[in-house]
Amino acid sequence: MGQKRFLAVDQGNSMLKLTLFVDGELKEADRFVPDAVEDIFTVVERWNPDCGAFCSVGKIDPRFVESLRLSLDGNLLILSRSTKLPIGIDYATPDTLGLDRVVLAAGAASIYEGAALAVVDAGTAVTLDVVDGNHTFLGGRITAGLRLRFEALHSRTSALPFIEAGGRLPIVGDSTETCIRSGVVLGLAYEITETFRQYQKTFRCKRLLLTGGDALILKECINSDIPVDYVPDLMALGLHYIYNYNE
Repeated sequence: MGQKRFLAVDQGNSMLKLTLFVDGELKEADRFVPDAVEDIFTVVERWNPDCGAFCSVGKIDPRFVESLRLSLDGNLLILSRSTKLPIGIDYATPDTLGLDRVVLAAGAASIYEGAALAVVDAGTAVTLDVVDGNHTFLGGRITAGLRLRFEALHSRTSALPFIEAGGRLPIVGDSTETCIRSGVVLGLAYEITETFRQYQKTFRCKRLLLTGGDALILKECINSDIPVDYVPDLMALGLHYIYNYNE
């Protein structure tokens, strides 16, 4: 028999990520802007997956999903609120719970068995969620990501410039640029650090898992005594876990 080739498709707010697993082992990953359809399907054709799972945080383009399903001979799991999950959900408004948060929680549970975890997705928005030791998603916090914070300071004031996250990060800014960058980046890192400390005390969280486009920038700014793991493929791991659970 040939090797099982699984495709994880994660459509975020600004990027679409493809990840290939071969017999359960992550082999390749690539990122695209969502409208780069030709490039996306060129990669799908080259990887030649047998099956896959798709998750989107926003509106789903039915034509794109149908083309994806056909390229996998119909073996595509499209995540919805009715999808069977390998984790529990303890959330007051499950109908408003983002599927991406659920998938990330499943990915965390697939890595650390029996441990309570904090899961931070540092993207356009930042989610700081808790998965308890029984692999139940409990909820968490949602706040603005780095770019939203930079954009808000620029667009809602008359004189502050738009600043990129990359660059010097002094504790005390010595220019308008470094004052803004340090305030935004170090401020969010402090928020994550202190949230994790609260989760440690309340839920006995063992580790902090960081994923998302700004995760590496923030990881470098989080206190060294925090047990933190950078897991760039956490979403793909969650999709793989959920797919196998539904087979």
